[in-house]
Amino acid sequence: MSTRSAAPRGDSGWAVFAGVLFLLAGIFHAMWGIAALANDDNFVSDELLFGDLSLWGLFYLAIGAAQIAIAWLIGKGSRTGRWLGLVFASLSAVNAMFSFGAYPLWSATIMIVDLLVIYGLAVHGDDYR
Repeated sequence: MSTRSAAPRGDSGWAVFAGVLFLLAGIFHAMWGIAALANDDNFVSDELLFGDLSLWGLFYLAIGAAQIAIAWLIGKGSRTGRWLGLVFASLSAVNAMFSFGAYPLWSATIMIVDLLVIYGLAVHGDDYR
C-alpha cells in the first residue's frame, strides 16, 4: 500500500511563484491604497481617467485585501483560489490600465506582475495540488 504525501510535487515552481507574486501584488496594492487615502497630496491625480484619488485609494485597498486573502487560498492549493486568482489578477490589470496616464511606471509594473500571475495560475496552477 502506497502512501501519498500531501506535500507539493517537485514541478510546482510556477504555481508557488504565482502565489507568492500574487501576495506581493496584494501587499503593494494595499500600501498604495493606504498612501492614497492618508496623504493624497503626494500623488498626481490630474491624469486619472475618472474619479478622485480617494476613490482610487479605496479601489486599490479593496483589491489588495482580496489579493492577500486569495494568495492564502492559492498557497493552500485550492482550486477556488486558483480561479479567484485568475479573476482578481485580471481585474487588477484592468484597474492598472485606468491609472496608466497618471502612473505609467507603476501601472506597467503591476500589469506585468498580473500577467505573470495569470500565466502561472492558468498554465501551471494544477501543479501545486
